[in-house]
Amino acid sequence: MSNSSVSKSHVNRLNDGRGQGRGKDYTPFIQANDNKVASEGWLTRTLGWKTRRIHHTLSKHENQFLLVQEWSDSVVDIREQYPLTPIELTIEIADKLNIRHPHYKGEKVIMSTDFMLSVVNEDGEITDVARTIKPVTKLTKRTLELFEIERRYFQEIGISWKMVFDKPKPINMIKNIDWMYDAKFLGTRPGVDSEIIDLICDPLLKALDSCSPKDSISKKCLKCDMKLGLEAGTSLYIVQYMLVNKLWKTDMNLLIRENRPLTLIVNGQ
Repeated sequence: MSNSSVSKSHVNRLNDGRGQGRGKDYTPFIQANDNKVASEGWLTRTLGWKTRRIHHTLSKHENQFLLVQEWSDSVVDIREQYPLTPIELTIEIADKLNIRHPHYKGEKVIMSTDFMLSVVNEDGEITDVARTIKPVTKLTKRTLELFEIERRYFQEIGISWKMVFDKPKPINMIKNIDWMYDAKFLGTRPGVDSEIIDLICDPLLKALDSCSPKDSISKKCLKCDMKLGLEAGTSLYIVQYMLVNKLWKTDMNLLIRENRPLTLIVNGQ
């Protein structure tokens, strides 16, 4: 298949290195600024915990899936908007299935899957798996045709591929991860560094325990700020930091609300 029948902009993306590399060196094949109209109006750029690069998600469902993968200890790399190359393979599969290959303005376009994940098992072996995100309400005959091309493509190259639907979804966990997400790395709050964390975390935990169990987490943290002489909001940030780095634990299936009490679990206790 000659490049003359393939979208020039897509060929240029590959030539520019998109869809290649791993970790911080990976560049998404599709980026948020490429799409004038995103799915449901969602275009997000999120700093990855694992890759330390900006992740581009094109829908609310993709963004929520990204948060869960960041939280998972078994996922070690996330590559979103991953291209299905070479395009000759998807064209061949589409022809065999008698399905029209995706195209735009008369040119065939390179297909992509929402996420390529690198997952480590208990033996330390790393495997790549592909995942496509789709709300059940968005499933059409054409969508299912494209998914069949995608399924056959990954079957051909020996990579596990699955569709991920919007239901059931761990929505409380997703909201909790989002609530604490920005506290993952120190430096997001001025004046709080690793030395401050080391000095404050134990006294803060004791101060939190000494508050009334009926107090909301925000009220508890404000009391701790006053008791420990900290700037307002510091204790709440440290709680988020300790939780997001799994140094302290809570039941992530219960929605965290700042105006409600929060039960903290430390060292499995």
